[in-house]
Amino acid sequence: MLNSSNCGDGFIKQLIILITVTVFFAPALSFGDPEKPHGAGFRALFGDKLEREFNIGVLGYAHVSAAKSNHDIAKTLLPQGRGRGLQPQGGLVQDEGLNLQHIGLIVCKGSACPPGHMFEPNRNVLSRVTPLPGPRGEEVIVDWAVTAHYGEDGVFWSTKGFDDWEWNARDKNRLALTEFFLDIYLPIGAGASVLVGSWHSSLGLEIGKALVPPNMFSSRTYAFTASPAKHVGILTQFKLPLDPALGHASLGFGITSDWNSIDFGSGAGGPSFMFAGRWRSPDMRTWLDIETIYGNGEDDFGDAKLINGIAYPLGGGSQFLALSSSNEYLDRFVGFFTATHAATERLLLVFESVYGYQEGGDLRPLPFAITRDSAFYGANGGFRYRLIENVHVGTRFEWFTDENAANVLWSGVGARGGDVYALTASLGWDVSKHLLIRPELKYDVYDGNGHLFAAGENGLAARDSQLLGVLNFEFSF
Repeated sequence: MLNSSNCGDGFIKQLIILITVTVFFAPALSFGDPEKPHGAGFRALFGDKLEREFNIGVLGYAHVSAAKSNHDIAKTLLPQGRGRGLQPQGGLVQDEGLNLQHIGLIVCKGSACPPGHMFEPNRNVLSRVTPLPGPRGEEVIVDWAVTAHYGEDGVFWSTKGFDDWEWNARDKNRLALTEFFLDIYLPIGAGASVLVGSWHSSLGLEIGKALVPPNMFSSRTYAFTASPAKHVGILTQFKLPLDPALGHASLGFGITSDWNSIDFGSGAGGPSFMFAGRWRSPDMRTWLDIETIYGNGEDDFGDAKLINGIAYPLGGGSQFLALSSSNEYLDRFVGFFTATHAATERLLLVFESVYGYQEGGDLRPLPFAITRDSAFYGANGGFRYRLIENVHVGTRFEWFTDENAANVLWSGVGARGGDVYALTASLGWDVSKHLLIRPELKYDVYDGNGHLFAAGENGLAARDSQLLGVLNFEFSF
């Protein structure tokens, strides 16, 4: 059992060091054009010729989080004492203490760069994001992006069969090539885009993109942990010829490999199919989205490396593990409905609902493999309000049900299915154009069989609630 006093002292020391270093270096983060913070580091070293002449940006980013829960965490539940202590309620924040969630680099061109961070849109359809006002362009545009990402959450962004390397299986911080794609605009119909390659999922409100927005909170929702993180394949989006007075709309279709994987699995195999319908109000203040993915959920486990009798996950694969002895097709579906509305210049309202289904297999090689049909669903809503310039507050309430604890993040910590309710409160302070500080409190309550928080190993008391505090630092350079 951990010594809570020592853990608390260590956490406080780490936090003091982080705050001291951040405050000391904050003035230095204002180098370059203050109105163009993203890519400022590269411009300071090599100039802005790539941006001016070729619309190519080089963006750096980093997330560092300090986290603490209201009870001791079983550090030995996973190899090297990491993970599961704050899963799944912590989202990508896996463990207590000070953690390098990630540091990354994006090299991108034009509209393939994170929207709103580098260049003005050069089209009326942004892939994965939105149709835009404006006429159809008359030229084919080929943009692209490549992202390298290193840190504790690199394992979540690895792609099975591609960058799930064995050489860093035992490392706490891992390298992943999270995105590499072509983003092509086609002057057909009212305007269209084609995304080809490996890319973060667009499903739901909270997505894998590193820069804020779109993620208003440093922790993620249970809906986020029940959906794919990445896709490899092709995604199209077609703007509809709607009268601008009625808004702006698009339809999207995609064909991808298995969840977080470069292949189509074994046996029955086959691609997954994505669909998206999007509508924006004429003034772009209200956004409505329906997004779904359907495919084969059979045998898309993430691989593991056995080292000294311990299985180290390599990354990629699905959270829902189902296996058929005859390689039968096992249906898996996830669908989201999301809505955002800018009520005023200060107030943004958000809503998300999700429904998912995994057909059960007939084999149980692992304790958390699914052998019966399982559904998972829920809803969450919240707001973000600007108190004063550069300071926002936000609140989110969520309810989520995993009827049979099909998600490995649930069954792996001792839950047997049930409901979870969570309330999150956050404050965001843009210290400068290069630094965002977000303190956050998240309180979760589980109502079901077994236990979702601190499963009771190593002499710890199993719990059905948890209070989590996170102090997140996001750097853009």
